[in-house]
Amino acid sequence: MTTLPLGFDVPDGWTPVDPERAGAAGAVFVAVRPAPDREFTPNITLGVRQRPDPASIADIAGEAVERLGRMMAGLDVLSRRAVGGPSAPGIAQVLRLRTGEGLELVQSQVHLTVPGAGPGDRLVLELACTAAPADARALTGDFQRFVGSVHVRHTGGEEQ
Repeated sequence: MTTLPLGFDVPDGWTPVDPERAGAAGAVFVAVRPAPDREFTPNITLGVRQRPDPASIADIAGEAVERLGRMMAGLDVLSRRAVGGPSAPGIAQVLRLRTGEGLELVQSQVHLTVPGAGPGDRLVLELACTAAPADARALTGDFQRFVGSVHVRHTGGEEQ
């Protein structure tokens, strides 16, 4: 896999944790927002996947829904919209999840394309914020700031 040096800002109040310890398979970054009086600890994850295939970003976002749906008792796509532009398209979607234990959650996902030098070098960033419905709306701004801060650092100090 291609090494991708990413830069981003962790929102105030969020604590980075080891993705492996957090049980976030495929994530390269995880942050949690401690909520001791809540049943679920809100989290932000960042994953990177190499996608040399011709799948559209909409198809890739659909694959993420299918993958997550296999682990949940219930999953509904509440919204989906295109973001980005022609050279780096993306998809933002909001999902309602129900765990096998009956816990209801909301997950906001953003799938962003990072074009490579050639078609086989395309990478896709998958950013997600998962929270209980009572917390999800209040955390939207934090997640938007996190997504907006993500950038690729190029060698030589240049940032994109």
